[in-house]
Amino acid sequence: MKNKFKIALIITAAIGTGFLSHADDRSDIPVSYAEADLYLKFKPQTQTKNIRLDYDVFDTALNHTVFRMGISARKRMSRPAPRVGSRMVKGHVSPYRLEGSRVTFSLLNEKYFEGLTEYRKDLERIGSEIDLVRLNKKEQLAFWFNLHNVALIEQIAVNYPKRYPHLIEVVGQPLDEAKFLTVKGQSLSLKDIRENIVFPNWDNPDVIYGFFRGNIGSPAIQNFAYTGKNVDDVLTMQAHEFVNSLRGFNLRPNARNVSKLYEEAKPFYFRNWEADITNHLIQHARPEVAEEISRSRPIKIDNYDYVIADLLGGEGPSMATSYGIDSSGRALNGGRYPIEMERIMREVQDKIKILKRRGMITEGEVIIEDE
Repeated sequence: MKNKFKIALIITAAIGTGFLSHADDRSDIPVSYAEADLYLKFKPQTQTKNIRLDYDVFDTALNHTVFRMGISARKRMSRPAPRVGSRMVKGHVSPYRLEGSRVTFSLLNEKYFEGLTEYRKDLERIGSEIDLVRLNKKEQLAFWFNLHNVALIEQIAVNYPKRYPHLIEVVGQPLDEAKFLTVKGQSLSLKDIRENIVFPNWDNPDVIYGFFRGNIGSPAIQNFAYTGKNVDDVLTMQAHEFVNSLRGFNLRPNARNVSKLYEEAKPFYFRNWEADITNHLIQHARPEVAEEISRSRPIKIDNYDYVIADLLGGEGPSMATSYGIDSSGRALNGGRYPIEMERIMREVQDKIKILKRRGMITEGEVIIEDE
């Protein structure tokens, strides 16, 4: 994998601007974010460069490491029963454990870690060498999503096993705030990319869903990279999956619970809080979910699930193992896999049966793309 982590530049004709590219003026957001001198060099300018960034190799990497859980059945999962002869439950126990996607961190090796680091450095170099802010805004957005996500996956992989990715430290700072990235001579953190570059300069809140956080509460990560060509459609798909999941929105007797991620984005997209967040959620909700969102109850920030989005819950596998199965029940190359991994695969099978009974997926579908 190491020698394959490369990024290519392709000179192309001008690309259409699309619905995410009309946010040159964000004068309505907090000045402390929009006018921070350090980040003005990353503010998109009038397009003069017809360059397309090719992320085919990142596609390959993600295709081999991302397991998509499919659409949510909106069923809060109960705590798994312990194994016979034990009172302990290992692996994922979250009520949201069958939503979003998982990265197979437990199956990655040192060669793969090195490849991630090399690829992340390639992205930093390319972002520094080209006139990034003069590219089409879709290309810029795809670049920031991919840099953020590969850097996050890299650091979690290097520090694995770790149950809570947000507690990882890089150069002595929390993972989200550590300035371990450098583009155009500027040290950047993952939080900088989101809150000082993308959120101030793109006015569509769907960009929230492009950033993988490495935990169960996160928007999903797809098993392919963002590109200037697919970014609009993938963000719409990501938003649909997240809003219609319990981790995005769930109705409780006294409140409409929404993800903590919306609170983070509030200064940029939801300043008229209840009205703005309600309208945004309804835009992406299925009819039955939209009905719940429209209920006359206060908006409350839900408890966020910080547990790692892997297949083992950030723990070493138990000594007992079982023959692994995939989400359709087939053996995984005849190999032996931890029983925690087998359990979550069986739970995915049960979820699929529920979705089929509801007519939400058709026979033969396993991991589902949103329409």
